[in-house]
Amino acid sequence: MRFPSLWRISACAALLGLGQNGLLVALPVLVERFGLPLSQWAGLILLGSMLFLVGSPFWGRVADRHGPRLVVIQALSGYLASFTLIGIALWAAARGSLAEGWLLPLLVIARVLYGLTVSGMVPACQQWSLALHGGEERLRALAAVSAGLSAGRLLGPLLAAASLSLSAYAPFGVMLGGGLLALGLVCGVPHPRVSAAGQRTAPPAQPLLERLPCLAMALLLAMSVSLMQLGLPDALQARLDIEATRAGHLMGVLLSLGALGALAIQLGVTRHQRLGGYALLFLGALCLVAGYALLVQADGMPGFAAGVLVASIGTAMAVPGYTDAATRGGAPGASAGMLAMSHTLGYGAATLVVSLVAPSRLLMLTLVAALLLLLLVPAARTHFARPVPAPSTPPSND
Repeated sequence: MRFPSLWRISACAALLGLGQNGLLVALPVLVERFGLPLSQWAGLILLGSMLFLVGSPFWGRVADRHGPRLVVIQALSGYLASFTLIGIALWAAARGSLAEGWLLPLLVIARVLYGLTVSGMVPACQQWSLALHGGEERLRALAAVSAGLSAGRLLGPLLAAASLSLSAYAPFGVMLGGGLLALGLVCGVPHPRVSAAGQRTAPPAQPLLERLPCLAMALLLAMSVSLMQLGLPDALQARLDIEATRAGHLMGVLLSLGALGALAIQLGVTRHQRLGGYALLFLGALCLVAGYALLVQADGMPGFAAGVLVASIGTAMAVPGYTDAATRGGAPGASAGMLAMSHTLGYGAATLVVSLVAPSRLLMLTLVAALLLLLLVPAARTHFARPVPAPSTPPSND
């Protein structure tokens, strides 16, 4: 029973999307009910995300040295502790049981805990899936983790919005329930043995210069996706002549459409290995360029929908492609951690660009980032010629 183990690992990755997007959907209610302005909530979310810059490479190396199970379990524990602390702090503040001025420090502690622990989730899940399903099944393993992330990002807003009708605290209950479920699922997944020598010294990773093309592609992809999400509302308002509320609604529809398209590609194409790693990366980059070009030229809802869908399909193909290239050779956990760090840098770079550039130019910059990514694809071709390790033998059958 190999695939049940793989999909249990992907369920852990889904928690990352569930928590991030679910919290974003709950923000208007949190701002209204608990007195903290939107700017402070945005800062708290940014704080947790930026700590991935430190945590992802660190936990990737720990996964290589001690095995991924330890890292995934600590990430799930940190996830549960963080959202539990947020829920308790908000509940105590609403009841007047919390001293004035203590709410924000407690939320800061919770987000720091989240960033320093949950940052290990995706690198460890990728390393674990590759250890159990390496060799010729690498893309299938990576696709399962990517599909988990997409499913979490798709379900997070839906579950959070539905639960908010019950209580302002209900989204945290959903997140905690998901975390406990994932913790129960992952405990039954086999894990590869780590030798005593491996515990003392992690396997050698690719030199940084060799990984630079893959890291640059990860940064550019994350930057382009973030710029698209930040530039779409202004483009929708200006080109469709609609109000901000209507633009926000259409934005949600477009992102849900994109998530469904990405999930379909991950389950129908990447998981069944219908394309090799380099072909996935090249076609994914082409789809990104085509999708963003459609968005730049779109003057109606069909054009926006087509652009978001094609770009999301490109993302779903490109990410497993450059992840496959970067994790060949030694230390896949460290390589996955560096990719996660590059994604975070890309999101941060997009935020910086937004503060410097007019909103009307963001979609054009998205296209520029995708073109740069496409130009880097040939530099990663030699990575796919490297032999890949066979899957590690698990200690027991699932």
